[in-house]
Amino acid sequence: MTLPKLRLSALLVAAATILAVPQMALAQANTCRWANDNECDEARYAGTGACESGTDANDCRAEAAAWQRLMAAVPDTVRAQLGSDTCRWANDLECDDPNFGGTGACSPGTDASDCRAMAIGGDNTCRFANDNECDEPGIGTGVCTSGTDVNDCRAVSFLRNRSNSCQTAFNGTCEEPGTGRGTCRPNTDTADCVGRQRPVEARDHFFGNDDRELVDVTQMPWRAVGLLSLGDGSCTGILIGPRLVATAAHCMEGEGGQPSKALSFRAGARGDTDLGSASIISSVVAPDYTENSAPPGGGNGNDWAILTLDRDLGTQVGFVRPYVLTKTDLAEIRTGRFLVSQAGYSWDTGSNLSGHVDCQVLQAYNDGSFIHTCDTTRGDSGSPIMILRDGEWRLIAVDSQFFDAQPPFPQMSSSHLAVDTRAFAEALRSAGALD
Repeated sequence: MTLPKLRLSALLVAAATILAVPQMALAQANTCRWANDNECDEARYAGTGACESGTDANDCRAEAAAWQRLMAAVPDTVRAQLGSDTCRWANDLECDDPNFGGTGACSPGTDASDCRAMAIGGDNTCRFANDNECDEPGIGTGVCTSGTDVNDCRAVSFLRNRSNSCQTAFNGTCEEPGTGRGTCRPNTDTADCVGRQRPVEARDHFFGNDDRELVDVTQMPWRAVGLLSLGDGSCTGILIGPRLVATAAHCMEGEGGQPSKALSFRAGARGDTDLGSASIISSVVAPDYTENSAPPGGGNGNDWAILTLDRDLGTQVGFVRPYVLTKTDLAEIRTGRFLVSQAGYSWDTGSNLSGHVDCQVLQAYNDGSFIHTCDTTRGDSGSPIMILRDGEWRLIAVDSQFFDAQPPFPQMSSSHLAVDTRAFAEALRSAGALD
């Protein structure tokens, strides 16, 4: 997805203990290539994020002073609880201190700068505040620090810093501390504790209701789905043969347009366990892939990749054979009754596999792609969309990206596009994955 604002998170570098050092120590040098261009580029001061912390001193002098004033305005008792920025996730714009409604990824008192606004009840100090778009992490575009875009994020604030990463999420029972068995960490059992209704403003693509469930990774076809670890992050993939994995081409693109190094594939991953893992030794990416998106139906069938493992993992855990849509299938799609199922490692479920059973393909395009109603979100890139044919699960597409709502479906808050096997049938045949 292309956002209208510069995404800062990939460029953040943790700065040490902002609360504990004087102003002059914060602005250290002008060694960034963008230094002295009259624009602050350090993310810690809500700059563009193009420079690492401490390398754009002159341009960020005013922002550093403003940040000091914001910190000084925090009541002394609250400031003492905020502590320092010693957590590994400090200065990533997302509050991770559980004492201030954060994600819980940091220990209390170690994510001060990211949690400043949350600690005082929120404000509108982000440079993008009051632009009618929520820009906080998790619930918006992610270019504002947690709690600094309160007005724009009001409708979705109940989801701030929440996830479904508990291993018993989606079981219908709230198990966060203070309720039920209390076996989930705070803010990690959202669907069960807050409910499944999702306003359109949440931008997390659940079409008004989160219909996902935590699937059983010991059973087919879910056991063939796996977590793909890359040099620049992670995606979802699926075993389509003894040594072959299908995923999205954009998963293989790293920062700056450079190829991302594919490291490993963990089939049936759940938490720290899995049913088997293997290293990635080679990949075939759509030769005409480009990060530039066309309108739906305008040429997006190139977001696919086929990876080769170093051993026969598919023989061990099972695999899902690809299936190419026929004219009969395309006709059925037009009737509005073509049901499929999807599963992926969503951003909010971490290394737990969530799935949406019996979602619908809305419209198939001639470029080898279709839009669907499966509840996919960040992290689901490359996740399989499957169908039962003659009692066997078959792969028909890998999830790709999302767009604004497309006609004739105005009821959809957004349009989710997947690349189906029509687009890469020849590559599948060459790899021996298609009859």
